[in-house]
Parts: sequence; C-alpha cells; structure tokens
Amino acid sequence: MKTIGIICEYNPFHNGHAHQLHTIAQQYPDSLRICIMSGSFVQRGEPAIFSKFDRARWAVLGGADIVIELPTIYSTGSAQLFGTGAIRMVKGLAIDALSFGSETTDLDALIDIAKRMDCESTQEQLRTYINEGMSYGTAFRKALHTKILNTPNALLGLEYIRAGLAYNAKLEYIPILRTSNHHEETLTDELPSGTALRQLITSTGNLSSQCITSTGDLSSKSITSTANLASQLQSTVPPSIASDMTQVIENGNYVNYNRYYDMVHSLSRRTTPKELEKFGDFREGIEHLWSKAAQQSSWTAATEEIKSKRYTYVRLQRMGAYLTLGITKDILQNAMEEGPQYARLLAFNDRGRQWLRNEYEIPLIQKWAKAPNELSTLGQTMHHIDTLATDIQALCFHNESNRIGHKDYTYTPQYIK
Repeated sequence: MKTIGIICEYNPFHNGHAHQLHTIAQQYPDSLRICIMSGSFVQRGEPAIFSKFDRARWAVLGGADIVIELPTIYSTGSAQLFGTGAIRMVKGLAIDALSFGSETTDLDALIDIAKRMDCESTQEQLRTYINEGMSYGTAFRKALHTKILNTPNALLGLEYIRAGLAYNAKLEYIPILRTSNHHEETLTDELPSGTALRQLITSTGNLSSQCITSTGDLSSKSITSTANLASQLQSTVPPSIASDMTQVIENGNYVNYNRYYDMVHSLSRRTTPKELEKFGDFREGIEHLWSKAAQQSSWTAATEEIKSKRYTYVRLQRMGAYLTLGITKDILQNAMEEGPQYARLLAFNDRGRQWLRNEYEIPLIQKWAKAPNELSTLGQTMHHIDTLATDIQALCFHNESNRIGHKDYTYTPQYIK
C-alpha cells in the first residue's frame, strides 16, 4: 500500500486540514495517510493550544490513518531544522510521498527553487543579507528572487524539498493548492487560518473563565459566550470534531498563554547572560539585551525591546522555548546531524493497524516508559525534552486539575475505529 506523509501541526485542526486530507483520499484512495505532527510545542516557539493527544485524535477523526509525533527539538526549530527533521523521519518510516499545502502546484518550479537554495551564489547572497540584519526568511526571499516565498508555509514547503534532495532522493511530492491565508486573523470563510481559530478560542475561553458564579456554575454571560463559540466551531471545524473540541475548551484543557509567557519571563530574569549564551539561537551578544529587557514589567514589553528585523517575534518566541526546554546549541547541532532517533505513535485507525507491524530504520515507540532503554544518548535527550514539553504545556492549562505532569507515561496510543 502506498503511503503519503503529511507534515503538520494541527494547531488546531480545522476545515482547511480536513480539505487536504480529503483531497489526498480522493486522488489516492488506496494510499495510507500518515501525519507527522508537532507535539506539545510548535514551530512558532510556544505550546500548542491543545494537547498532542487531543490533536492526534482529531487528526484521525478528520481523515488521517496514523499520527506520529515529531520530536520537540525539530518542531520548535527554524524552517530548515523543522523541515530536515520531518523529512528524515519520513525516510526513516519508509513513507513513499509527501503532500503539503502550497501557494503553487507547479512542482517543477518548486524543485528548481529548492535546488538553488544551496547554490554557492545563493548562500553568499543569503549571508550578505543576514549580515545586513534581515531575518532568515526575508533574506532567502531576496536571494532567490521569487515571490513564491511570500508566506512562511511556502518557505517550509521548499525546505521539505530541499531536505528531500539531500536525504531522501526517492521521495515523491504532492503539493496541494492552499486556499486560505495561513496567518489571517479573522474568521472569513469555512477554511480558516490556525491564527484566527486560536484567537477565537483564546478570547472566548478567557471570557468564560472570568464568568463563573460564586457557586462554581457558569454565568448566563459565560453560557452565551460558549454557545457562540460552539456555533463558530461548527462552521470552521469538521462536524466529527466540533463537539469534542467544544467540550475540551469548556473543560479548560487548553493553554493560557499568559501563564506560559510569565514562565519565560521568570526564567529570563533568573538566567545570566553567560548562561543564556549556551541556548539555541542566542548569539551576537543578544543575551545581554535579552537579560536587560527581562526587567520590563511584562514579557510583551520585553520582546518589544529586543525585536529587530533580524530577530523577529517568532524567532524570539523560539529562543524563549529553547530556554524553557533547555535546548542548547550543542543539542540542536547533534539533532541536525543525526536526525530523529525515534518515531512516537500517537493515534491510528483500522487502516493504519497493518502498517504498525512493519519494521523501520528508527524505532516506532508505543510505550513511552520503556523507550529510553532502546535509544541512543541523543534519543534519550529527545525523549527527555518531549516529556518536559508536555509537562510545561500542561502546567499552562486553564483548568488547574489538568496541570498534572508526566502524562506521556500514562498515555496509550489511541485506536480510533
């Protein structure tokens, strides 16, 4: 059976994601759809809004056959590290093809651009623009002279092909035309952006948490707010998922980002510039500015003080994640060189069961507690960071009773019939 990989975050899962999976199912009905999904932290450098366990379940309900976790070291990485880690996992699991959303389905053009990314002339221009203070994405867009790179996801698609050319020459590519703006902040159609959906959930959820009566019941204002949220989810999330997602939100099982950024702020104040220097992406003396800015009254004010053309908000968020999770430059370098050391199974359905019996280049982990015994030193480090990422995400949930640690050790891959 042909296998098609989808590298994703599902932060959270919505109709746009279901559209991609449905398109693949229609075009390749006999193929197995395998999602390689970011775990508890995502590439924007912060916890995913919902747990990876909920998101994996929704992925299968939305059309995936198998969901595998991408280790946190890669899921919080730059576009190049994220793409390289994901593609090397695709190879390690012997997946035949990769499907990804793109602003163009002209595969020949995408491959041509990806090949030019490592040309010496392109790399020389890239270094020049970065030295001028440009961000990685902006510098690459200018060095390659292409409009295809105008969105963050377009760069990711090219990084997938770039990594495939280096590590997985036999991999096929299936670009699917993107029909919505990935970073649109308002819910304008039935194929919403993840940004708009997160903002809806966060704003409505914050209102609900403030509207609890003295008896512990939801006030009429909160009930109205939750009802409005449920109505909007019905139009932006597949019907098989909407009620489940609404229940998770009502139970407070999603991230309060104020809690997380207070944590980053606190760690930044107690960490010296010398100590900051060892963590990923801290270079060029920015650790001194970071330490000074940490004395601001809020983390938002701190990032305003640090931000520049080169150090964008997302890059600063990623650096905050490296600090919070203890991801050092050495760990990142080893991860880039060695690739993923395991693949963790999160969820599967009947179609995916047979695939689980196969053997692969990297271990397919189903029992988290036993995993370290069969892993390399780097694999054990990845295992520790994945566990820590889940623990920190849980600590940020709205509902205090759900802030329990070490959930990774009690989780069993979900079999969804």
